[in-house]
Amino acid sequence: MAVAGGSTLSLSINVILLKDLLLTLLLTCASIQDIKTRQIPDSLSVAITSVGFIHFSPLFSLSGMILTGLPYFVAAVISKGKLGGGDIKLMAACGFVLGPVGGTLQSLIGLTLVLFTAAGIGIKSGYQSAKQTSLPLAPFLSAGGLFAVIMLQL
Repeated sequence: MAVAGGSTLSLSINVILLKDLLLTLLLTCASIQDIKTRQIPDSLSVAITSVGFIHFSPLFSLSGMILTGLPYFVAAVISKGKLGGGDIKLMAACGFVLGPVGGTLQSLIGLTLVLFTAAGIGIKSGYQSAKQTSLPLAPFLSAGGLFAVIMLQL
């Protein structure tokens, strides 16, 4: 009986590890695409969402998708399109995988990294230069996602 319980725990850990590794791989692909083309393909957001069906919980995933994606949608509307649809879909997909706490943590960390980067550009090149610099968000949001994955496992 102890062996069966132990193997169930081992299987659960392996499934969570697989989910985290797939998410990390897909976020890396999204970052590379965003750096190269300033676009995140819909197929990557769909693939990330599909990772959320591994070890699936409907309330966890759907609430994460809404609570993580909705602020980006609102920001895109308020900024009149300065935030791309790919970023919105990417974060909604990540929320589906990471849940509301993980998605929020990803956002906080990723956006903090963007803020520090923009501040560094402003210090080095001046405020106007920083204001006019367009940064791809996916690498920062992906770094936030990686940190969220690690934090959620501690």
